[in-house]
Amino acid sequence: MILGTFRPSYLTDLEYFWQTAQCDVAVFTDHLPFSKGSPINRSAKFPDNQTVLRIPVLHNEKRNAIFQTEIDYHSNWVDKHIKTLHHFFHNLPYAYYYLPEMEELLKTEFNSLGDFLFALHQKLIRWLHLPVHLMRACDTEFKDKTENLITLWCTQTHSEKYISQPETFEKQWVDEEKLRAKGISPIVFAPLPDSHLLKNYQSVVILQFLLQFGPEAGFILQQYLPPRKKRND
Repeated sequence: MILGTFRPSYLTDLEYFWQTAQCDVAVFTDHLPFSKGSPINRSAKFPDNQTVLRIPVLHNEKRNAIFQTEIDYHSNWVDKHIKTLHHFFHNLPYAYYYLPEMEELLKTEFNSLGDFLFALHQKLIRWLHLPVHLMRACDTEFKDKTENLITLWCTQTHSEKYISQPETFEKQWVDEEKLRAKGISPIVFAPLPDSHLLKNYQSVVILQFLLQFGPEAGFILQQYLPPRKKRND
């Protein structure tokens, strides 16, 4: 079993889900502080390479974790986002299948940004048919060192490996030796393959890839995954 941690992001890109597909368990780290101007509430770019959508939030210095951050529903952002999605994607083959459900999700008022993003990621993982268990960090006690949290999550999910970006270990945001001492093997994500198909969708919102290929989208991702025995290479 392989466990990875992922910062919540709004309508993120293909590479995010390429990495998610390499996990058995994905921990949604909504216990982290909300960061203004980050991908947490900002989408990846749309096909015009300029348009980016942002979810407005209410700022409260005493409640600054992602799972505590409230969405500002007093503005008209929901209508704007729905119109933008239809503008860019209404002609794609599977727009009729996914856009109505996406619209319904956007029109639902959630208690927090974390709640909304978790529901969105659950939906995207289901649409991509990724065999990944998604869990929320805020559901566990998180006032501890990073290595101890990772060990806790790995123990809870019977995961023997922790996967992350190379810089996570190079910059010692997570101490490899401490993980190994706790019986957890640190490994790194395989980079996105040098595939013309995947590269075309690498940096734009995942919906473009999903609405283009429909139920096959996730299977396309999975066919490029490296064998597990090679993940330490």
